[in-house]
Amino acid sequence: MIGTYTAIHAYQLGLGSFRHPDRGFIFFLCALLLIILGAIDLARTFIGKHKKEKDKEEYPIWRDLQWQKVLMVLLSLIVYTFFLNLAGFLLSNFLLMVFLFRVVEPTKWRIAIVSSLITVLLSYAIFQVWLKVPFPTGFLRF
Repeated sequence: MIGTYTAIHAYQLGLGSFRHPDRGFIFFLCALLLIILGAIDLARTFIGKHKKEKDKEEYPIWRDLQWQKVLMVLLSLIVYTFFLNLAGFLLSNFLLMVFLFRVVEPTKWRIAIVSSLITVLLSYAIFQVWLKVPFPTGFLRF
């Protein structure tokens, strides 16, 4: 339903061509992906009902979910959105990645810092340098 709605409105924005995409091109592709994955999930649901009837054994889907980690990630992303314009892309992403690597899924400090630095620098190189996507600079001005 959401995929169809998005695909219709993306088409109205204009698709352009593959070499010269228009405003709605990427949204249209994402909507198609959403429709395809939704259809696959729907098919698996109907196929899975027959298997469940045979097995008679149900697995609680929420049993192994760690709510503390889910809430920590959610809250960190909310804080990240508030500090992105203030601190800028590099610093806010670096701090978010360190938090995720160190607190949410505990690793050593050195691994968390190096992994965060590599992730942020690669994303900066891809999006800012190569694709020329403007990011917030924040108070550091870079």
